[in-house]
Amino acid sequence: MRTRATRSFVAGLVASAAVGVAALGLAASARAEDPAGEPVKWDQARVTQYSVELNQAIEEAVHQLRKSPLQTQPGQRQAWYDMREDLRLLENTSDHLQKQLQAGAGADETRATFDRIESLRHQAEEHGRKLATEEPVMAGLVNAGAIHNQMRPYYFGKR
Repeated sequence: MRTRATRSFVAGLVASAAVGVAALGLAASARAEDPAGEPVKWDQARVTQYSVELNQAIEEAVHQLRKSPLQTQPGQRQAWYDMREDLRLLENTSDHLQKQLQAGAGADETRATFDRIESLRHQAEEHGRKLATEEPVMAGLVNAGAIHNQMRPYYFGKR
């Protein structure tokens, strides 16, 4: 059983990871804009590459979650199952986005799928707060979040 100090430490790690993801998102948004601050123009090749990287990052997070010892701890079981389901849906949706982009679909055609990934990502983050997530799982989720944030400017333009 985890002590209160351990849960606080893990909660701190999750909070730190969330701040890191937000900072990466801001940095990614800044990089995607040109120096004059013009709105970001759709770049099919770049967004498609990001979708490949996003899919790989989510697959890694799923792999790490399956290896996690938390699935055997009774108090964490439901949160673990919720997180596993979130990641399964994220994996399927990111795979679908990747296939759409590789087939040549543009921003308008893939916007709903991209938005669904964002919704699932927030749901996974919420379940992650309830789960004492192991570091390799968190690393995978933070990586996937950073890639997703790099894609945002192409769908939403300049913020």
